[in-house]
Amino acid sequence: MKKNNSISVNIFSVLVSLWGLLLLSSCGNNGNINPVEAKIQYQVLNLSYDILPVNLYVNYLKQNSSSIRYPSGSGYIGLTTIDTPFQIRSAQTNTTVNLLKIDSTKLSRDTKYTVYIVGSRKDSTLDYIFTVDTSRVPAVGKGKVRFVNAAPQVTGADSLTITANDVVAFSKKYKGVSDYIELTSGMYNFVIHPNNNLNQTLVTLPNTTIQDGRLYTIYTYGLAFRTDTTAFNAQILNNR
Repeated sequence: MKKNNSISVNIFSVLVSLWGLLLLSSCGNNGNINPVEAKIQYQVLNLSYDILPVNLYVNYLKQNSSSIRYPSGSGYIGLTTIDTPFQIRSAQTNTTVNLLKIDSTKLSRDTKYTVYIVGSRKDSTLDYIFTVDTSRVPAVGKGKVRFVNAAPQVTGADSLTITANDVVAFSKKYKGVSDYIELTSGMYNFVIHPNNNLNQTLVTLPNTTIQDGRLYTIYTYGLAFRTDTTAFNAQILNNR
């Protein structure tokens, strides 16, 4: 009888240990991933024309060294904490308010991420686009490019189309994110058009070099047919 009791105790101990391991593995990355060792990189682009400068806070700690102004970004930040909450806060010291809460439940090791702040605070349309900036290495002699449409207003069109050396490469509605596509490394003229009129040019990224093995994101922002600081424009990010 004592022997059976001993066996039962041992089996129970093993089951408890296994249960503990399963519990730990299911707790999510906030409890398991050491962000420094995991090399998680995170950046914020302020593409909201009326939000004014902002800061990124993680676990109530400011992550960026300089406030993020329209239409610029923080650059990739190596996170030292990934505990919630992830917040976009106003950088104005007299009115530091939480403007956006960012979902942070799907962060992985050795991965880069970008948050594009879009919309208007005045119009209560403030929102964000979240992208994973890591992808498989492209084939030898090629780079990868994708498109993020962060421009909320394009007169007469419901989406934007990008041509690469006169060949249609992307077409996305507002807040749309394309997959990465492979392009042979070399020089490209990327032209952004309204999707309903490819003869009309909204903006051009001329003589853009796509390098072998690199990842890039073209993104649009601003308001079409404006000439002030809120004017429609496009930029390209080097994700790797």
